[in-house]
Amino acid sequence: MTEQFRTFQRRFGESRPGLQLIAVEHAAIPVSVLRADVLAQEKKKLPIAENYTLQFVQRGVDTPKAIASFLGLDTAHIIEAVASQVSENHLRRLSGGRLALTPLGTEIVRNLAASQPVLRQLPISFDRLTWTLADYRESALIKKSEAEKRGMWILPAARSAHIGVDDVSANDFNTLFKDDRIQVLRVRKVSAKKHRYLSVQMLVYADQSRRELELAICIDDELATDHGLALDRIEAVERLGISFGEAEPRPILDDDLESRRSTHCEVDFVDAPAAVREIGAGGEVAAMVRGVSVFEHADLLSEALSTANYRILIIAPWVKNSVVSTEFVSKLERRLRSGVEVTIAHGYGDDDRGSDEYALKRLHNLATRFDNFLFIRVKNTHAKILIFDSCWVTTSFNWLSFRGDSDRTYRMEEGTLVRIPNRVDTEYVRYLSLIRQHEVRESL
Repeated sequence: MTEQFRTFQRRFGESRPGLQLIAVEHAAIPVSVLRADVLAQEKKKLPIAENYTLQFVQRGVDTPKAIASFLGLDTAHIIEAVASQVSENHLRRLSGGRLALTPLGTEIVRNLAASQPVLRQLPISFDRLTWTLADYRESALIKKSEAEKRGMWILPAARSAHIGVDDVSANDFNTLFKDDRIQVLRVRKVSAKKHRYLSVQMLVYADQSRRELELAICIDDELATDHGLALDRIEAVERLGISFGEAEPRPILDDDLESRRSTHCEVDFVDAPAAVREIGAGGEVAAMVRGVSVFEHADLLSEALSTANYRILIIAPWVKNSVVSTEFVSKLERRLRSGVEVTIAHGYGDDDRGSDEYALKRLHNLATRFDNFLFIRVKNTHAKILIFDSCWVTTSFNWLSFRGDSDRTYRMEEGTLVRIPNRVDTEYVRYLSLIRQHEVRESL
């Protein structure tokens, strides 16, 4: 498992009874940045019922029943407000149930009258998945092109309609506002200034026996219940074209390695860090042949780009912008500058239509700058390989296109990690030889 997946599994793995958490994806929620014309006034320290009770008494409406009638409230609410203001020495009771202001109450009403409602323009975010106002900071929102570049899942909006005054209320604004000095009385007009997206995590749950999927959303590492319900309402699984399919066969190793292979669940990888798990007491890498779950591949790739000391080899059919990102290229360049020998082989079919031109260009440009970087296209890279230092991973996982793939079918793919230095050396030499013969060999 990846560290991220393990964290979400521990916190939210049981939140959908009968379902298994199978993936955590980067996703983007559609958000509109609105400009709202509202009628607002400065908030007073008095609750609104007590505020208006004092003002009505000052104007001669001096019984709880009459005040309640004007405000459209139950008389009990006004009686409660009166009791509070009597205790504050702002009101006094007269015969017949009538009320009067005290000198202090008269001063309070004078101050209340000094503040008049004004028309203001307020910026606010509107979540188009839940179709509600939201307190997202505009600086946290990104353009759709950026979300797509990062390989995020673009989540659908609940509706395609324009956002209008019927979709928001004064109470919605007042609930969200952190500034307690302003109270919105009425929303007069709203207009969308721009459309943006909020980066979130999308949790994918599955019932493997029935091939059923459900989705949930995490915002700031907390499960967003309203967003999960919204995804269910709009049938997001179908709209996004997500399905659950059979896994591709795991690449089979020779008999010796297969006999030594342990499945991922047989090894305790939960509590101990990688360095403790895989480094022996003598400081050398422990011999190991073990299964690799689909969730662990991304972490292994990141480990290679961050820690490799002398070699990295990646073989993958396609190359996508969402994987070969600025961070990927920066990490790779740091490895190259430190003297690591890097080989990346890609290709499937007669052309590069399955890859992103910009990603290929970035790697090609890097290869022209570093003699220790071989970036090469082969005819058909059926093999999907990662080797770094004394670690070899053979799998059906697409190392350089696992994000942004048009195929939205989840498969519980497995690979195998081998940490036997002599064997890794042998495989490294073998794959380099096959790559260098790419012009005369049809496939790896």
